[in-house]
Amino acid sequence: MTLHTTLRARAMKRGFRALVRALQRACAYPHPAGHVVRIETHLSVVYLAGRYAYKIKKPVRFDFVDFSTHEARSRSCLDEFKLNRQFAQPLYLGVVPIARRGRSFAFASCGRVAEYAVKMRRFDERGVFSALAARGELAATDIDRLAQRLAQSHRHAPRNPPKHRFGTAECIRAQVQVVLDSLDRQSPGLVPGTLRDWCDVELTRLAGHFDARRTAGFVRGCHGDLHLANVVRRGQDVLMFDCIEFSGALRWIDIVNDLAFPVMDLLAYGQADLACRLLNAWVTATGDFSGLAALRLFVVYRALVRALVAVLKAAESERRGVVPEAARYLRIAKRAAAAQRPFLLLCHGFSGSGKSAASEALAPLIGAVRVSSDIERKRIEALSAPGRAPLPAAAYTGESIDRQYEKLLSSTDALLENGYPVIVDASFLKHVHRARFIELASTHAAPVEILDFQADPARLEQRVRTRLARADSPSDADVSVLRLQFANAQPLTDNESALAIAFDADVPLAEFQTRKYWQALFARVPTSGFLATRSIFRSAPSGSITPTITPRLAPRRP
Repeated sequence: MTLHTTLRARAMKRGFRALVRALQRACAYPHPAGHVVRIETHLSVVYLAGRYAYKIKKPVRFDFVDFSTHEARSRSCLDEFKLNRQFAQPLYLGVVPIARRGRSFAFASCGRVAEYAVKMRRFDERGVFSALAARGELAATDIDRLAQRLAQSHRHAPRNPPKHRFGTAECIRAQVQVVLDSLDRQSPGLVPGTLRDWCDVELTRLAGHFDARRTAGFVRGCHGDLHLANVVRRGQDVLMFDCIEFSGALRWIDIVNDLAFPVMDLLAYGQADLACRLLNAWVTATGDFSGLAALRLFVVYRALVRALVAVLKAAESERRGVVPEAARYLRIAKRAAAAQRPFLLLCHGFSGSGKSAASEALAPLIGAVRVSSDIERKRIEALSAPGRAPLPAAAYTGESIDRQYEKLLSSTDALLENGYPVIVDASFLKHVHRARFIELASTHAAPVEILDFQADPARLEQRVRTRLARADSPSDADVSVLRLQFANAQPLTDNESALAIAFDADVPLAEFQTRKYWQALFARVPTSGFLATRSIFRSAPSGSITPTITPRLAPRRP
């Protein structure tokens, strides 16, 4: 670095420090500001002043971003405003100039412009998801709204990357490598060699998957930075804000890479059940089961990104030693990279037995991905929302039902192959359908259980009638269908009965939400995946997670 460059950098830092001090004074704002609150990240400074918030870019330069010039910072402000309007239009108001006034600065349209700021409508910081999670106040309804928002944004996001390399296997490898190398420079020894090796193996294994996904249109203009501090509850709505604007490569990504960030951050906040709920709600809305092949790698990558952010923030404040926040994210990365033990749960029962409500409640408790027959039957194509209108009778012929089970089998196969526990929500009233899935579990050496939901026929008919009266029910089964099931159902064989756990479904649906209801299952499944809620397991002395009882494997074919 030349002497001239060094002196210019020092002058820029002095000028920025003066700007930072000036904007902490209420007189710098063209409206009543009250007590000005300053929030600083590794890339920006935000000022909360009265009813508004103002965000300025810091003159920093890292491996992944360069804000060292006035032009780069002003361009980034304009891009941030434009891009974030698609995610949180009510919050983003414009880009405003900051003018120099003598030795100070103020927001004004006249005078020499020193910087630009993104102007936002201020919101209640207590509603930010990271704050809600820290207080234990993040609700299931918040997660469901986020999942719908995220799925909708992915469904309608631009899908023609401006550069060919965006979203390719080569680009993803380079992004992971940049984060790993930056962590090694900033905090040598923080990332174990085993984790780096795992990333390399997964990047190689998934290279074809990444390129195929890009070709199929799953690389889109995403948010790119969707950790919990960038999501806010606003009334009955959920808004995503502060998307990536400074790097096309970090924004034009696989939609599952986008999903991985909030999933990872929920895990980091100890909310594994909500992380699994978000995953299931999103995949129910999108049907993108095949994309989950890369979710674990993306979760590791996102955890490494947050660890790097924590290390960089610590370096700015001249803290030394292991940064607790970075260590927390490294634990999440190592947990996601650990060997996974998949298992398969098959729901079995008549319409109205509560299979759907039960499996939906169970999935977050055991870290499983749920595949629903009723929902997938009504999905037209990838990323399309499942339909709600009743299907014609042709959709329920024997051949159509067989094809539907084949579709469910394909999704289940892909999930088991990538280490996910799976719950298949279907009636499974015919032996041939049960046999195909049990055989599949055997192929993957995955334990299998049949969840046999039993209820009084009168209760089943009552539930079917009630369900049909709801506009949001994906099931088309009516009482005539139920009675047809009674007549044609094939009972479990002796071998299938050995795999079955009977559940009394003649209970209020709220019972499915309780852990007590599922105790018989908890004793038999090897739930130790990265999305599993740890409180239902006991820890081995090494700190690894072991199931309470050794599970049974599916019977193998001779």
